[in-house]
Amino acid sequence: MKNLKVISIGFVLMFFVFAMHGQTEKGNVLIGGEAKQNFTFQQIDDHEKNTSGEFSPQIGIFVADGLALGVELPISYSTSKREVSIGVVGFKSSSTLFAVTPFLRYYFGKSNIRPYLHGKAGLGSSKTEITFESFSTHVVIPPVYLASRRFLYEIGGGLGIFLNDKISLDFGVGFASQSIIPDEDTNSNNSSITSGLGFGIGILAVLGS
Repeated sequence: MKNLKVISIGFVLMFFVFAMHGQTEKGNVLIGGEAKQNFTFQQIDDHEKNTSGEFSPQIGIFVADGLALGVELPISYSTSKREVSIGVVGFKSSSTLFAVTPFLRYYFGKSNIRPYLHGKAGLGSSKTEITFESFSTHVVIPPVYLASRRFLYEIGGGLGIFLNDKISLDFGVGFASQSIIPDEDTNSNNSSITSGLGFGIGILAVLGS
């Protein structure tokens, strides 16, 4: 989580340092990031708490007026903790995901508020560590390590609100799907697919000569 905050702050600083001449014209570069709606903290009951978050740095180039081609690097984390109680084994799990997803984005029009379409697809990997705590100090349960490969894609759109000709604040919605395949060296053969609608907010700087 600390590394995620450092990356986010770094990208925000880059907007103010490098954003000098920007428009959605051919040859210009966009750089920015998007935070997903699943930046959450959830307390299920008095004993279990869950946190999760995702941030996706982006960099691309306008290959035509309004049309950008680039790469997005989704980085996500999640933690879940259940405290020990009588008759119940406590646990703590921590998961991280990193992926590389080429994207295509098209902005419509040249006004300060521009609708856009966005699509991306790519590959990633995740690692999970689960540690256990027993109510009895005489019972030691070894930790469990899980790894998986992922194929993910997203199709959606939104509104880009250009605060000036350099900075855009983007609000997006899209349908996202992930195929999760456990690595061969894990003890699980259960593949799965998760999908659904997601919401995000991002900030982009458009750099030009």
